[in-house]
Amino acid sequence: MSISNLHPDDLPPQQIDLDDRILRRQLDATLTQRFQEQCDPLSKKLLDRCDWCITTTANVVTLAILCPDRTTNWQVLNRVVPMGNLMAQFSQDAKLRIYSTPEMEEPFEIRVDELSVYRDRS
Repeated sequence: MSISNLHPDDLPPQQIDLDDRILRRQLDATLTQRFQEQCDPLSKKLLDRCDWCITTTANVVTLAILCPDRTTNWQVLNRVVPMGNLMAQFSQDAKLRIYSTPEMEEPFEIRVDELSVYRDRS
């Protein structure tokens, strides 16, 4: 059955109402707090130098990190696996989006189910 065949009461809302937006902000704040509590000291130190947030949209939890410079970007990229593993605790569909500098428009993005590419294969 296609979505166009559903009764109007069974369709998703056209717009998210205020209560939904408030709940989403609360969820994002709680996820951010839990992430910070579980983050290892090195990752915390790196994130303190960046602008970052955790957001939920379309049921996908995303850790977005805006690095201040390329050096910090490389250090953050070296922490993708541990940070991704933490995000996987929230959702198997979670992803990380990393901007190498404030001017960068196209971020590096990886889903937590792709982390095996970056794990040490020794």
